[in-house]
Order: sequence, then structure tokens, then C-alpha cells
Amino acid sequence: MSARLEAVMFDAGGVLWDLEPPVEALFSAALSRRGVSVETAALQGAVKRAERLLDEEFARLEGGDEVAYWAEYDALVLDDLGVRVDVDEFARELSREFRGVATREESWVPFPDAVPALEAVRGSGLRTCLVSNATELARRVLRRLDMERLFDVVVISEEVGVRKPDPRIFRIALDEAGVEPPEAVYLGDRPATDMVGATRAGMRAVLVDRRGTYPGAPYERVDGLAGTEDLLRRLRNRPVPGASGTSGGSSR
Repeated sequence: MSARLEAVMFDAGGVLWDLEPPVEALFSAALSRRGVSVETAALQGAVKRAERLLDEEFARLEGGDEVAYWAEYDALVLDDLGVRVDVDEFARELSREFRGVATREESWVPFPDAVPALEAVRGSGLRTCLVSNATELARRVLRRLDMERLFDVVVISEEVGVRKPDPRIFRIALDEAGVEPPEAVYLGDRPATDMVGATRAGMRAVLVDRRGTYPGAPYERVDGLAGTEDLLRRLRNRPVPGASGTSGGSSR
């Protein structure tokens, strides 16, 4: 099936916004308080490997009690680094720190290529949508960053009662944008949450892999939004692949 491209949908965190300080910095600080020092490159590699290994498990999270998931995540990172600490205590402490950072509007900063990409999409006559597993904080961040004006449709999981990768959240956005699934593409940063959900909804999907976390993912992959105009040119009238997938999403 082929269709004219009419709308581009974006994830928020990892695609348009970055967390400051990043998870690796919080992890490193928690280790430092225990007298442990690790190389930045080693920590980054361990975090990426944990994210790859737990990608499908992350997609099954429902945004409620995620203690077991994050304890497993932290255990994988610590084991990769060869660090021996009380994992449960470490995970509780790190989760408290993460929530303290992630729930502040000012902690979310736009990637340098985000606004130019959104402006390029709108300038080409395509509709823009935000589809995110998030709370009302996402709307406050949009306003603070003056990005709300760049979206025709904003769909937040907490507001609609359904989370990625459930295809229903994408269908809500499609209905609000007034386009059919083959006429839209979704840009997300997690294979089992974003790519699976979008393709199950009948859309095209592109993995925005800024840190090179998923080199073997079976999806079209870009390392940022700087080449969005070229990407959209390639996608126009490209056949839409068949749908398949999994189900569930989160923020620590």
C-alpha cells in the first residue's frame, strides 16, 4: 500500500527533549556517594545495553509500580560495570533522584535540531502531532519551551487513558489530525514502545536513535532530526509495511 504523506508525529523525551542532568550523570553521582568511580564511556555503554535488553519489558510497563523493573535495570548496569552494591537500595535512591529531576519543567531541554525540524515539517504543509506517554507536565514543558505553537495535535497518555504501544493512542492522534494511518509517520526512540505501536496502528515508523542504542533494530533509523526534510522526501509515497507487534511504556 502506498499513500501520500500528510502528517508527522513525534515522541517527546528522547526525540524532541533531553533530560538535564541525564540518567548517566545521576547514576554516576549515586556511585560516587558510595566511593565508586566509573568511566563515562563504560557507563554509557552499560546503560545502552540495559535499555536494549529490557526494551520489550519497558513497553509492558503501565506507569504504576515499576520498582521491580528499575531494580532489574540497575542490576544489569551495575553488573556490566563490575560494581557490587546493594541493588535494591541503590535502585530506590536512584529512582527518588530521577523523579526529583524528571518532574521539573526546567529539567527538559530541547535538542538543538528539534525546533528547526518541526518548523521544516510545518513549512512543507504537513500536520504535526505529539504523541507521548506522559503526564500534564508535558503540556507545561511545551509551553515553557514555546513549542506548543508548532503542533496541530497533542495527545498525552494520562489525558486519554491509553499508553504506547497500544495502537489506540495513535488512532486518537490520527482522528484528531484527520488523516488515515498510511498518511502518517511516527518518529520515536524506543522500538518496542514506539515502532511497534505505530506500525500496529498502520502507520510508518522511524526510530530516532540519538545515542546509537539500537543499531540492529529492524526499522528505518536516524541519529537525530537534522535531516528531517530529506527523510520526509524519502518517505513520500513509500509503501507502508505490514503491521505486527507487542504491547504497554514509562518514565522512571
